[in-house]
Amino acid sequence: MIPEEVHSEVRKLRELIQYYNKLYYSENRSEITDGEYDALLRRLIMLESQWPELQTEDSPSRRVGSEPVAGFPPIRWNPPMLSLDNVFSDEEFQEFNGRIMRELDLDSTPVYSVEPKLDGLAIALIYRDGLLISAGTRGDGTEGEDITPNARTVHSIPLRLTRPFPGTLIVRGEVIFRKDDFKRMNQNRTKEDLNPFVNPRNAASGSLRQLDSRITASRPLSFISYGTAEWPDGTTSQSDLFLLLDSLGIPVSPLNSVCESIEEVKTAFEKLEDLRDSLPFEIDGVVIKLNEASLQQKIGIQSRFPRWAAAWKFKAEEVVTRLLDINIQVGRTGRLTPVASLEPVFVGGVTVSSATLHNEDELLKKDARLGDMVIVRRAGDVIPEVVRSLGRPSEEERGQRFEFPDRCPVCGGPIARPEGEAVHRCMNPSCPARLRESIFHWASRDALDIEGLGRKLARQLVETGFVNDISDLYHLSRQQLSSMERMGEKSAENLIKELQKSRSTNLQRFITGLGIPGVGRTIAGLLADRFSTIKDIMEAEAEDFIDIDGIGPVLAENLHTFFHEPVTLGVVERLLQAGFNPENKHTHNSEKPLDGMTVVFTGGISMSRSNARNIAEEAGATVTGSVSSKTDLIVAGPFAGSKLQKARELGIEIIDEEEFLRRL
Repeated sequence: MIPEEVHSEVRKLRELIQYYNKLYYSENRSEITDGEYDALLRRLIMLESQWPELQTEDSPSRRVGSEPVAGFPPIRWNPPMLSLDNVFSDEEFQEFNGRIMRELDLDSTPVYSVEPKLDGLAIALIYRDGLLISAGTRGDGTEGEDITPNARTVHSIPLRLTRPFPGTLIVRGEVIFRKDDFKRMNQNRTKEDLNPFVNPRNAASGSLRQLDSRITASRPLSFISYGTAEWPDGTTSQSDLFLLLDSLGIPVSPLNSVCESIEEVKTAFEKLEDLRDSLPFEIDGVVIKLNEASLQQKIGIQSRFPRWAAAWKFKAEEVVTRLLDINIQVGRTGRLTPVASLEPVFVGGVTVSSATLHNEDELLKKDARLGDMVIVRRAGDVIPEVVRSLGRPSEEERGQRFEFPDRCPVCGGPIARPEGEAVHRCMNPSCPARLRESIFHWASRDALDIEGLGRKLARQLVETGFVNDISDLYHLSRQQLSSMERMGEKSAENLIKELQKSRSTNLQRFITGLGIPGVGRTIAGLLADRFSTIKDIMEAEAEDFIDIDGIGPVLAENLHTFFHEPVTLGVVERLLQAGFNPENKHTHNSEKPLDGMTVVFTGGISMSRSNARNIAEEAGATVTGSVSSKTDLIVAGPFAGSKLQKARELGIEIIDEEEFLRRL
């Protein structure tokens, strides 16, 4: 039987350790030395070892870490963990505020919550009935890595909330290194002949993603929360939410503020920018959020960003170095980006030896040439970029201007610059640099609609070497597919059936799937309406494309190039050899309820936009994303914004989703 005095001492030790954790991590102060804190923790561990019955999952002694794991299991986020859109100037913030006021139909500036933008790794903590049960990284927003054992080692993350909280609470926040902790850790690493970490942000990310949680436990990480996945009962604002989190023992930033005007937001931004170097942790800007929960919910989210928040970044540090070379990189979507090779220079906390020049227009505008001295900064404190060239002492000493290539440096295929865009793209869907993304696009709902062929499988197919060309998808065997990770016999058989079914696709989907720069589902529909077969398109001249309303001379030339250049033409021919014979299966019929109409969807509707578009197109309509004088019909749901307003100004017919479905 455990003596009552032992029970009492263990309870007291846990309370003291949690109290000192809160002081240090939430209030940035301490009433005891590190040695005294360590003595309290050692005493607790000793008592729990002597009396194992006293051990609990939420004890501070559980923060020592455990044996290494083979890998991190996935963890799903619903609602997703979104990124933030950025503003970089007073003018851009004014635009953000103006959009908020227009879309919410406000007469005055709303109340904003202004918070320091922490520079670390975003994670979410899941509490059930007050006990921490799991934690994970943001990942791609919908799926992250389950890092629960590592999160449990972070002293500022409460293993149990400090007061009862029934049900589930998902807390979101940032794992960071405080500057002093980071400095001490690097000093210790130097003494142990280990390489010091370059900056707190990368160190925090790497520390939290260690497969051996004992390594994570040895590093003095901190956690600061910035919100929750859903509004807890009783909270009606961001400021209410922070008060609740603080009362539950979850660290929040003491620098958060509530601003009732544009001027107050600017003042808060300037104050934090002035304090930046003296703060105990790294920040790279402020986060501005609508304070009221009801307004956040009303204005909603985009696919990647919440519409009710933005990150206002501080001005980036700039340094001077020499430009040694310019190379072209090809991204996963086929985008060609000029990249400068530089004499290594330390900027924004990291050593930079290469920097983006963005695109051909920016390259010409900056007139950066080999040997020039250039100004470099880390855009948004993340991506190194060349700001401008300082030239050479004498203009005669400067090299030639860089000539942008007309061929992809990876596959030798043709490149195109879509009308209205600043970037060039490789046109070859089977280019090794963009193949993974091309497969995913080919299988997407708007294109061939191949169920079961997502991004992860596309990556595996390329990495295993099973697919080196889009047409290789149609030569995959069940044996190859079932040999892949998480692909059993049944999944392999289902995918083979889906691929077989996709061979009977129509012309519009086939063209969409090719991923020709500038050609989406709408343009593909115009081409399918004009030509009967893919053979007709392959034999068409640029003038034939220009004759189609909606296709300009640049896109017409790009289409002609795609279907006549050997590299890209070869992709189409190999698909035809694989069993495709796409024809125009959409014929105009006067009985179709939306025949010949141009339709725009806006606001919140119950069906997905992709499904709505498919239904409208089957009814004979052309669906576009913008409102113009050529638009015939607007289908508007709740919270429709500027598109609805423009439609009213143009006198376009506006109906709701119920009426849309009735007409069909």
